[in-house]
Amino acid sequence: MIICSCNIITKTDIEEAVTGFLDCDPWQLITPGKVFHAMQKRGKCCGCFPGVIDIIVETTERYHAAMNSPQAQVIDLLSRIADQRLRMNAARQAGAVRKQSSAAA
Repeated sequence: MIICSCNIITKTDIEEAVTGFLDCDPWQLITPGKVFHAMQKRGKCCGCFPGVIDIIVETTERYHAAMNSPQAQVIDLLSRIADQRLRMNAARQAGAVRKQSSAAA
């Protein structure tokens, strides 16, 4: 399934990149930018980033379930990932407001 149509990146591509990061350090914070950089791609319209975050969360949950990681640490990590989504939504809303303001001027 294609997640990023700008770069033709599939869900499997993202899952493999995330798993590679988790194999190196299972507690690192993985961002869409980090995933794209690993694939030597750049976010173009970045409309797929919320979906990429969802895949990062799903893959991270699955990875830690398989590793029997301590639940408290997993919850903390997933909370940090969820914060990324909030920051991204705030940035999108601010960008939309700026766009409307410049169009009105």
